[in-house]
Amino acid sequence: MSTSTYPDPSLPRPPPVVETTTMISGGSHIHRRISWAAIFGGVILVVSVQLLLSLLGAGIGLNTVNVNAGTTPGAGNLGLGAGIWWVVSSIIALVFGGYAAAWLAGIELRWDGILHGLLTWGIATLLTVYLLSSAIGGVIGGGFSALGGAVSAAGSTVSAAAKPLAQATGITPDMLQQRAQAYLKPINPDPASMSPEDAQKEIVTNLATYAKGGPDAAPAKTRVVAIMAAQQHVPIEQATKQFDDAEARLKRETADAVQTAKTAADTTAAAASRASFGAFAALLIGAIAAAVGGSLAVQRRLHVAGRIIR
Repeated sequence: MSTSTYPDPSLPRPPPVVETTTMISGGSHIHRRISWAAIFGGVILVVSVQLLLSLLGAGIGLNTVNVNAGTTPGAGNLGLGAGIWWVVSSIIALVFGGYAAAWLAGIELRWDGILHGLLTWGIATLLTVYLLSSAIGGVIGGGFSALGGAVSAAGSTVSAAAKPLAQATGITPDMLQQRAQAYLKPINPDPASMSPEDAQKEIVTNLATYAKGGPDAAPAKTRVVAIMAAQQHVPIEQATKQFDDAEARLKRETADAVQTAKTAADTTAAAASRASFGAFAALLIGAIAAAVGGSLAVQRRLHVAGRIIR
């Protein structure tokens, strides 16, 4: 006596496997809608073909370099050629990868083949970005780590050397020397009796006050002009003219620097925009190439299956 046990309808059922039955000239073929093994196989093919063609392009490009003959192409031409070759090699690699993914999956629906090609393109693109970012990040991270280690070691050495003196006296010798100089320095000394070093320090201090503006700006300018006249042995009027000319020249140079910075920012933004559009176009072309490869595989499989059935 056999007993048949039926599943309890109240229990959750496992999700069904999505399959498609395709009718071809009186025959049928059942296959899964997606094959990750085939997609990863296509990704491997994309990366391998891309690497192969990149090495070929590098060999051709480096073969054009001939310094002795003076026929070496310029950096712009080399960069343009490398960019064009990268796009062409990517298209070829993605067509092969999309074709392989759709063919190995046994796809007989055109849209499924296109999706297999697009998934191959997406995974290959993410893998390429990850490899590039990890390599660049590793180099930059290693450089900053070494720099941070050197700075940390230098800081530790200075701190260790200065710590006993700071603990013993609470003040460094440099601070004592600066205080002594401040005590011995007269207030508003005669510009004619100042040394060139003291005159420069006094001018720097007053220029900072003059740059801040306010009620102290005019006395600071007068002090600077007096020091200039005494140190150069010229009349006050001539020193004032020199100060005004230097200030006007500084303003012009500042304005030119600001304009140059703005122009450079605009140029950089335009270059970044062009690069972004170029990357977008290259990725879009790659996606189309992978989709075409998947569609071609489906067409080929339908043709082969039709011949077998007939």
